[in-house]
Amino acid sequence: MKKIVSVLLCAALMAGLCACGQKPVQTDPVKTVKSAEQLVHYGSYSDIYAALKKAREQDASGGYSGRPGVFNAAAATGTAADKTAATGAETSASAGTQNASAAPDYSATNVQVAGVDEGDIVKTDGKNIYAIKDRELLIYQPDGASTKLLSRVTLSGENDGKYPVELYISGDRLAVVMSEYTYYVMNDTAAVGKAVSSAAMIAPGGYGTNKVTVALYDVSDPAAPKALATFGQDGSLLTSRLYDGKLYLVTNHYGAGDPVEGQPKTFAPCTYLNGTATAIPAADIVSVPSPADNGYAVICVFDLQNGAAAGTLSVLGGGSTLYMNTEKLYLADTEYNDTSSAARTESVYTVVDHSCSNTTTLTAVTLSTLTADACGSVPGTLLNSYSMDAYDGHLRLAATNNAYSYSVYTDKSMGFENYKYPDDQQQQTNALYVLDSGLNIVGRAENLAAGETIYSARFDGPVAYLCTYEQTDPLFAFDLSDPANPVKLGEMKITGFSDYLHVWADGRLFGLGQAATEQGQVTGMKMVMFDVSDKTNVSVKATLDLGDTYSEALNDPNAILVSPDKNLIGFATNSGYTFYSYSDDAGFTKLASVAGGDWDYNMRGLYIGDFLYIVSQSGVTVVELASYTTVATVAV
Repeated sequence: MKKIVSVLLCAALMAGLCACGQKPVQTDPVKTVKSAEQLVHYGSYSDIYAALKKAREQDASGGYSGRPGVFNAAAATGTAADKTAATGAETSASAGTQNASAAPDYSATNVQVAGVDEGDIVKTDGKNIYAIKDRELLIYQPDGASTKLLSRVTLSGENDGKYPVELYISGDRLAVVMSEYTYYVMNDTAAVGKAVSSAAMIAPGGYGTNKVTVALYDVSDPAAPKALATFGQDGSLLTSRLYDGKLYLVTNHYGAGDPVEGQPKTFAPCTYLNGTATAIPAADIVSVPSPADNGYAVICVFDLQNGAAAGTLSVLGGGSTLYMNTEKLYLADTEYNDTSSAARTESVYTVVDHSCSNTTTLTAVTLSTLTADACGSVPGTLLNSYSMDAYDGHLRLAATNNAYSYSVYTDKSMGFENYKYPDDQQQQTNALYVLDSGLNIVGRAENLAAGETIYSARFDGPVAYLCTYEQTDPLFAFDLSDPANPVKLGEMKITGFSDYLHVWADGRLFGLGQAATEQGQVTGMKMVMFDVSDKTNVSVKATLDLGDTYSEALNDPNAILVSPDKNLIGFATNSGYTFYSYSDDAGFTKLASVAGGDWDYNMRGLYIGDFLYIVSQSGVTVVELASYTTVATVAV
């Protein structure tokens, strides 16, 4: 029986501590939902330093619970703005065409929101194909049987701590996003901001920092790309987006070492331009009312045409999930809450009862001004960005709520503790929430699919589809046209589950996931086409069991090609890359398949004009659309 372990992390941790005889970490009681509370805007670096210093002092004295709060901050001015969330271009955007007048018909990266690009390891503008291969950038000229490699650029060295993870193409500018790790000697103030020698890296007492850098290239001549600039920011990569020629780079940053008063670079996130570090201005740093930790979510905007920074914002409290449309960016962060009762006496024991739950804190950011203008929260956790959607002035969320309890029995005379968990205390349910522009909850549908977990979600205008799973796969359809009154329209159950949902056409919903027995035992991958033409009577139109056990597309929607216009579905599995078509009469039909190699998990499929291109770490395979026969292979 498949379970999502992340929502049970707190329970597992408590159980593990129980076995070790150690006391679990206790946090301060928090409200179940924080809605429309004020963001805190810091007035100066000294305010930020004081807040972090106070939090560290509380932590050292045992009074800090991982929720630093806000100390000595300037007056909060970030009230919820009276603005509506962007409707964007619906969330059913998929691989499609761009700049059709400048290039043949071609497929773009599969994205959540039309017009908002997402980073991937392979990109095309219809004229060239750009791919990351290990530490290199490869540029191919796609020309059917005459396809060739035009150039290759070394992006990083074996020992420089950098590794390319995704890329973007915008006009004649190509951006490569790279993660970077640097090691420092502990308490060596002279080493702040400087990498140490390889010999020092193995010395005890050191620490490392994460940074994300972007290498910008001019690819107007794809046979000879020109390096233009490097820029980046502190932290590990959360995600990124490209909209209107601007790259939105989002990282999670935790300060390394101790903050030094008067030295903002030791406690405030930094940005980097061609190697020069600059602390994010104090005016660009805000805090949610009660951050779960002292980490920052760092948002930097870079104009890819001129290579210049176009704005910075850092939110103390961090973020684990991001949704962005053409007007708003939403950060979501999960808090695990443990509230305790007053102590009572039971026989020789002092007993304290604990109640655990999780909450998702939300921050709304307006793109045009890059300002955080609202915050709030909902119960539960989000699976991924597809659990969020903005439509008609409202933010909609699909959350899994996991609540449980335990009791701590302390025998003070014997000096030991024991832990007791109720036999049947699991209270996991699922919910849909609708929030207004101030992130106030205005509508909800709760207590859905008790004991199950959300495995996928998809919003299509006023309709929401949820797939949950424990032993069978319930698919729910909800009408959200009245934000204050979400209505369940239909529900159906089949074996297995869908990890990814995609609106195929009016009345059809595509799902990619796993087949399973009636008892919930997973048997391999499957595709399913749901008939949602009557949302009060959802049914299955067709299924196809694949036999393969894994695909990167199950966890990364960028790895799948879904084009209803071309009647194409393509993705890699552990046996290779395969293209399928679909019709109501024939169901799913295999069109072409390319065997995978050592790097099949990094394969991407796309179409340009009359040809399909399967790009892997070993090269490009070209398939003719008309006949689905392989016409060329370019090895690298």
